[in-house]
Amino acid sequence: MPDSTVIDAKPAAPKPDHEQLLNLIARYFAAAREVRRGICLLQAGDFEKAAEVFAAASHLGSVDKSLPAYLAACLVGQGRGVAAADHLGASAKDVPDSLAAEIRHAMVLWVSGRRDEAVTTLRESIRENPECAELHFQLGTLLSALELYEEAELRFTQSLNIDRSHTEAFVSLAMCCGIRGAPAEAVGHLQKAQACRPHDARIGLLLAQAAAAMHQKGQTQRVRAAMPEDNPLEDASGIDELSQVIEREPEFVDAFLALPAGEVDDLVFSVLLKTLRKALERQPELAELHYHCGRVLSRLGRHTDAINANERAVAINPRFTHALIELAELYSSTDRNADAVTRLEEAIEAGAKYADVFCLLGNSYRAVGKLEKARSAYRHALLINDGYKAAREALASLPA
Repeated sequence: MPDSTVIDAKPAAPKPDHEQLLNLIARYFAAAREVRRGICLLQAGDFEKAAEVFAAASHLGSVDKSLPAYLAACLVGQGRGVAAADHLGASAKDVPDSLAAEIRHAMVLWVSGRRDEAVTTLRESIRENPECAELHFQLGTLLSALELYEEAELRFTQSLNIDRSHTEAFVSLAMCCGIRGAPAEAVGHLQKAQACRPHDARIGLLLAQAAAAMHQKGQTQRVRAAMPEDNPLEDASGIDELSQVIEREPEFVDAFLALPAGEVDDLVFSVLLKTLRKALERQPELAELHYHCGRVLSRLGRHTDAINANERAVAINPRFTHALIELAELYSSTDRNADAVTRLEEAIEAGAKYADVFCLLGNSYRAVGKLEKARSAYRHALLINDGYKAAREALASLPA
């Protein structure tokens, strides 16, 4: 039977570099393209080819509705579609905490080999809560694992009678139909599941396989499949999930900004910008979030907005050296060299006494005609790093 979602799986977040992140983004878009191609093949009746394409999409590993949801899952290392046990799992957001605890207890019994007790535990929970779709679904999942398919099918049906949006119940009910040799019924249930999650390559693969089995039996039926209408900027839940990840680990933004220009389109950075702004709704006084927001705005070519964001960061923390240096670079790029000088002097006063900062200060002094101060700044840079080629060349180019 298919896996369900894990309860309380929160492993430590990895620290991706830009190459890993670029690979994740590429895999997401490749999987999305394959899913769309598989749906077209399904609708055209080429079920075997559709199954191959959906299998390729599944191998790429993305079953999330949108890019922000996918990235959030990857950044916290919780990969979608991975269950805590071979057959078990529940969505904590779909059931009350007390029932989720009962399901977890049944999971523990099951994986420890006490299968009869696990089934009994769920039966008792259903007697007390007969209108909980998730309990019926979980009991059906256990019964399927025990090859008690007839009762399992009844449990999945009951789950759907209570909650018609329970996608995994549609999938599991289809599997039961397939086992008893009713591929046309399986196709019907899988079409409903696919309509709920058209982005899910696993469901697309199962639908293609069921349709192929139906065709092999000589049964003709047009298979309907929904096309994903993903718009990452409109996926509120995905944006919120990713914003919470970045709120906890703002340095993840560094990996995005290290992506080479031209290798990802502006959509990725538009998603990141909306994500940061969502985080700022919760933490408006967090200077680091304003700073990162400014960096993303700069990457999008919105320099005035980027300056405003970094000014807010400095207003919150006047000694925030990263934001001061970012502001200086933005000012230099917009011919506000006197302002760049001010911000670089503030950054050095706040402790950013690095060779590259002194070199930037020298360039800004030179742009406003303060050549002796520029000379002094370049010499400071070389005192810190005597091999700093840019500072040495800049110093040599000054008039004697």
